[in-house]
Amino acid sequence: MHLPHYNLVFDPKDLTLEDTFSFACHKDIVCFNRCCYDVKLVLSPYDLLRLRTALNLTTEEFLERYGEFYIGEVTQLPIISVNMNPYDYSCPFLNVKEGCEVYPHRPASCRTYPLARYFAESESGDRIELYKIIRETHCKGHYENRPIQVKDFIKEQGLEIYHYYNDLWGEIVLKRQKFAHIPLTGELLDLIYVLAYDLDALREFIKAKELPFFQEEDLAKDSEGLLQKALIIIRDKIITEENLNW
Repeated sequence: MHLPHYNLVFDPKDLTLEDTFSFACHKDIVCFNRCCYDVKLVLSPYDLLRLRTALNLTTEEFLERYGEFYIGEVTQLPIISVNMNPYDYSCPFLNVKEGCEVYPHRPASCRTYPLARYFAESESGDRIELYKIIRETHCKGHYENRPIQVKDFIKEQGLEIYHYYNDLWGEIVLKRQKFAHIPLTGELLDLIYVLAYDLDALREFIKAKELPFFQEEDLAKDSEGLLQKALIIIRDKIITEENLNW
């Protein structure tokens, strides 16, 4: 069934971590799986790492089977997204009867639904984390009698670790937007792609001692630890005005 996501709206109210909303999704609900069709599912570097590790695929293999790579229009940063099945626009990881086949490793956007996360500035100038409820006409989960605090929903959905890595990537995106008028060279684009999305290639470069900022002891890091360092290097060492002004 092809159900385009043209009919979504956001509740006007901002929710804090302490606020409560009602929502539940389960196999017996009439709309089960309907949110898994016709979705532009963009993957953060951590989303991709979790998915391809669970599927035992390299980045190249994942792209060949499930995704596509392109360049962001504003930032010129590399982006990877999941291609929907061409015959019915369903997510390639969807089992119609059982649901998500990669559920323990599903992307952050799937975990966060029906919430949308963003940041705002308080009157005192502090950065605050806020959420809005997404409402789509096909989703009946909002009518389930299951009140839950936002902070408990985040914990339940395993979002803490995703938020950490995705916020690192978000800082890279915001910093790159400041220098959007300076085009990325092909060399820098390739480097950012390897550091953010292709940790297997990154390890080979480290072994060959072909990259600055990395040492041989970094090879002992697990994938999450290596990704953490790689994202920090992109943010602090690569996306700089001095480095971009080639």
